[in-house]
Amino acid sequence: MSVPARHMRIRWGGASDRGLRRAENQDAMYADIGLFVVADGMGGHLGGSVASSLAVKTVAANSPSTPSELLAAVRHANQVVHHRSNTHADLTGMGTTLCAIAVVQHAEQRVWCLVNVGDSRVYRYHGGELVQLTIDHNFVAELVRAGDLTVEQAAEHPRRNTLTRAVGVEPDVKIDDWVLELSGNDRFLLCTDGITNELEESDIRELLDVEQHPSDIARSLVRQANDRGGRDNSTALVVDVDIAGGPDEPVLAAAAAPAPRHPRRGSSVAQRTSRRRGRRRTRAR
Repeated sequence: MSVPARHMRIRWGGASDRGLRRAENQDAMYADIGLFVVADGMGGHLGGSVASSLAVKTVAANSPSTPSELLAAVRHANQVVHHRSNTHADLTGMGTTLCAIAVVQHAEQRVWCLVNVGDSRVYRYHGGELVQLTIDHNFVAELVRAGDLTVEQAAEHPRRNTLTRAVGVEPDVKIDDWVLELSGNDRFLLCTDGITNELEESDIRELLDVEQHPSDIARSLVRQANDRGGRDNSTALVVDVDIAGGPDEPVLAAAAAPAPRHPRRGSSVAQRTSRRRGRRRTRAR
């Protein structure tokens, strides 16, 4: 008797808001079956939103299907943002964080590939456990990793938002990347620091533990970040993964992906919801 192929079902939903103290939203995100991207721009009144939107759109347009292609897409985004910054005086110095996860082909099997530049984060919630998968590239995070600062001190440090790595600031960028096996009952969260600066990991874990559609979870995360102060733009993209069937190679199946509903005016989101697969420098934001 033949063993049925495994089918992976992905559901996702996102929310984004300018917060309570910012005049505009400089975050951007993209979601399509198998590719999810979040970015947080920096660079003045116009530059931040241009940088994040350019980076997200460039990665999406490259339609990466392997880990090397996803890395190449982020490098391409870096070149595009850097070129625009250098050729438009009003955009000089702009840049953006960027984190992404994608279902790609690797060593004859489907896997998740994660990439990260900056301090936007990717979390995985599974079996009641919340794990931060990415590493922050900012001044205080490096001090914490070196043992020169505690996590509690970092939360109140005046340079906690100073990035040590960003897309578009330099001609080349160093990208962190990871490969993870596909597994069922995973819930991923991609978010900007407007979420993580306001909410403790225990708050995030509690919200992700609720049996609701990812869109509802994302809106709850953004709403609670505003309730806690809303000092920055906040964006949350929640991705649920279910795998059913036998032990054969997982097959990407149809996803449920309603368009995001924004909790406040001033949200700025680049999102697609089709069913097609589709020299170190320190900067403060």
